[in-house]
Amino acid sequence: MANKQLWVPESASARMTTELNAMADNGIVVDVGDYANQTNRFRFADFLLKANDFAAAPDAGALFELHIFYKLDTSNYGDGEDGDVAAPTPTGNSLHGIFLIEDAAGVQFQQVLGVPLSPFAFRTCLVNKCGQALAATGHTLNMYSYNEELQ
Repeated sequence: MANKQLWVPESASARMTTELNAMADNGIVVDVGDYANQTNRFRFADFLLKANDFAAAPDAGALFELHIFYKLDTSNYGDGEDGDVAAPTPTGNSLHGIFLIEDAAGVQFQQVLGVPLSPFAFRTCLVNKCGQALAATGHTLNMYSYNEELQ
């Protein structure tokens, strides 16, 4: 019998909720807890950003950067500074995707698909490059992790 490759999705993991409330333009927000991929060992993830509303319509060419900070040595995050993600300096090494945002106020759903994951604990980070702050409530960043399975 020939092998069959299946997609094996995981339930959504809420990476950020209240952390995004009233996020300032050029603000950097990191989720509050590690995702234990050293245990879960997922190979890929898709990310869905819900930007519930903005203080005003975002600029043309607006975006959010998606960064992932790994704990490769099990203690320190590769966050571009002192390894504790309290005040990260996101770089091209941590950049894993871009959420393009329309220049219109109101709710927007944007996705980044097929992000490869390493088998280490990590935290996700968003950088607001929209020219406007997010409104006070209702924003989420969810991660949908998955593997390939061979049967």
